[in-house]
Amino acid sequence: MNPSLLIVDDEESVRESFRLVLQDDYDLTFAEDAKTTLRALKAQTFNLCLLDIMLPDGSGLDLLRQMKRRDESIDVIMVTALQGIETGLDAMVGKAQDYVTKPFQINELRRLIKKTLAKRASKRENLLAGINESKPLCLMGNSAAVRDLRKKIEAAAASESPVCLRGEKGSGVEDIAREIHLKSRRSKGPFVTFNCSNPSERQLEKELFGEEGDGKLPQVGKLEFADQGTLFLKQIDRMPLPIQDKLMGIFSKKMMFLPESGIHMPLNIRLIVSSEMDLTTKFARRFFIKNFYQFFMDITFSVPPLRERKKDIPLLIKHVLETAKTKMPVKKTQNKVIQLLTRYAWPGNLPELENSVEAMVFFSKKDTVTMDDIPLDILIKQMDMAETRQAVKISSKQLRRQFERIYIQKVLERHHGHQSRTAKDLGLHRNTLVGKMKELNLEEDYRKIVRKRRERGKGFRDF
Repeated sequence: MNPSLLIVDDEESVRESFRLVLQDDYDLTFAEDAKTTLRALKAQTFNLCLLDIMLPDGSGLDLLRQMKRRDESIDVIMVTALQGIETGLDAMVGKAQDYVTKPFQINELRRLIKKTLAKRASKRENLLAGINESKPLCLMGNSAAVRDLRKKIEAAAASESPVCLRGEKGSGVEDIAREIHLKSRRSKGPFVTFNCSNPSERQLEKELFGEEGDGKLPQVGKLEFADQGTLFLKQIDRMPLPIQDKLMGIFSKKMMFLPESGIHMPLNIRLIVSSEMDLTTKFARRFFIKNFYQFFMDITFSVPPLRERKKDIPLLIKHVLETAKTKMPVKKTQNKVIQLLTRYAWPGNLPELENSVEAMVFFSKKDTVTMDDIPLDILIKQMDMAETRQAVKISSKQLRRQFERIYIQKVLERHHGHQSRTAKDLGLHRNTLVGKMKELNLEEDYRKIVRKRRERGKGFRDF
């Protein structure tokens, strides 16, 4: 079966040129404006879209953003008669894969299409083979909390009922919603997310339900994008009552009315919502319409925060070390570090763990992460959250050591490794400074400072 291409251009002669060049190798569908493009995307899935920047009912760049909102995975090559680099940059910002200019070179166009499709095929093969595929952090581990969460995901995925997820920020709620979608019978359909915390009710309504545009490029809403798939509404407790009422009418009738065109649009959507708080209190205080609240509370469960799954923390740290974006040569972590990070409460949950471990890797610049690499903010919060006097004492001692180490290192850097000047600045005897450097494991840092000074070909008298 040939790859399917959607070609969008308002000029018939250009569409015919594309047909003559590409029809032997690809299954082609043509559209002449934004409205017919959106209809084609709803009716069929394409491997690639060739999209003209200038359309009679709007900008191709605006249409590109709408296409990406509907399906982030679709590959798009922009086609333009404009030679300016600004247009290309705008296309890149809009997440197009590349762009070509009119009149196009046939061989260059074919090469670009083949390259884009080859990347897509390679990515798909890797996913099917399990290469670089990993579970989200929120599902890694073997604690009782995570095992229970996996069971609930399986049960929710087997159902078509709405799901309500409760979880703290950073606990992985969106990943859980996506996992339910991917394991469900709707997995081939779109997974569309929307945050209900938008302060403007008018903007929220426009984003959800769309806007027909009155002759201009229509604003396609999240509901239409989510047709045949799953709609995930984050922070559902922020949704205004009038929007709840309108949304409930659509879900109960499985249809949305478009007043400007007089069309009743059928919709088949599975709803998942989330909140950071217990919604029973919100309902009692009349933040929800009763039938809407009862509708989405059909299946309800919580996503555990990191402090409730301490058994998984060593595995999570190992995973982040192995996949750290910093690509530093860290091979292992001291047991003391693992123990301290396991005791830590992680108020920022998974993002805090990822960011902290990557920062430790970056600043360590060694093959082993030690206690000296733990960020100061974690040590401070650990001391504040310590539950016993002994834990406070341990945290306080480590915090003082870390602060002293960083302070001496900064003064050494300021004096370019000159020990006497550093000692004088610190109010210490030079021999005391040397002892402190040994005690605080600063000797390697000192050697790097001196080496940097020598590489610049300077001695102390030059400073």
